[in-house]
Amino acid sequence: MQQFFQLNSPTMSCSVQKLVMTLLLTCFWCNPILADIPIKQAEIYKVRNQVDLNRKNQPTWDQAKLGDVIVPQDAVRTGANSRADILFNEGTLVRTGAETTFRFPPGKRSFELTSGAALIMIRPQQGQSTINTPEAKVVSQGTALFVQHNNKSRSSLIGVLTDSPAGLVKVSSANGKVTIKLQAGQFVSIVNGVVGLVENFVLPMFYETVELAAGLGTGQSAMVAQESPEVQATITAVQAEAIDPLTNQIAWLGGFCQLSAETENLSSLLPLLGFGQPGAKVNLVLPETDLSVIPFRSLSAVTWLGNYCQKNQTPPKLNPDNKLK
Repeated sequence: MQQFFQLNSPTMSCSVQKLVMTLLLTCFWCNPILADIPIKQAEIYKVRNQVDLNRKNQPTWDQAKLGDVIVPQDAVRTGANSRADILFNEGTLVRTGAETTFRFPPGKRSFELTSGAALIMIRPQQGQSTINTPEAKVVSQGTALFVQHNNKSRSSLIGVLTDSPAGLVKVSSANGKVTIKLQAGQFVSIVNGVVGLVENFVLPMFYETVELAAGLGTGQSAMVAQESPEVQATITAVQAEAIDPLTNQIAWLGGFCQLSAETENLSSLLPLLGFGQPGAKVNLVLPETDLSVIPFRSLSAVTWLGNYCQKNQTPPKLNPDNKLK
């Protein structure tokens, strides 16, 4: 391959050199993955209950209003039972949950979550984005993901909803000593600087139970239609990359539904998920948080699946036109 890059070789004519350079430059500028569109500002797109706005790290917080514009060094904070949606100039949509502080630090494409939970939808082909928490650094290439941080336990949780052709999501500890990669349907926790194991979570259950993911799951096209054209474009773009991971997981879960499992008797499911106590009886209790992330290897996930299979017989299907329904 070396000969393709020796443009100053005396055996290469001037016209050939110009042709090669033209092709290289054309490929560079036409590659959408290299778009790397900068984030300059954002708008408070939705508010519910108590939402406050901090300007440029000043000591005071003011009540946020619909349409308020934020710029680098501003922050948005939500109270209990509150929520704020933030729409950035290039289409990124950030949905913050209750008791969340989300900052917009300086940088080409940078976000910061210091507490609470946020679901971040980055359109494909927008370039690299960085999300920081006190415990983690996340590098994403046009991917939909969620981030959660608990200051009391010094723990961060990062999960991924879509797979980007530009690469997997990279998650590092705050000190940068450990880095792992996540694909759609996987999450990891970092507690006191220690990176945990990568685990899979139940995507259909996530879309069904997590309010911040509204519009991304099945049967929610009417909900998406109520959004602004800009937000609709973002959700549609994210859905396009969410279809394959969801389809693959649904196909895998279909095997469990065929077992006709019952929540009172999980003996048929527990061995398949690696549990050594068949016949266990459990009740499904979802945590009261904005992001209910239930690992596959958990009794709650098995119980949900048993309930779901009894109710629906089979997992949800996708429309022939590859749109979620």
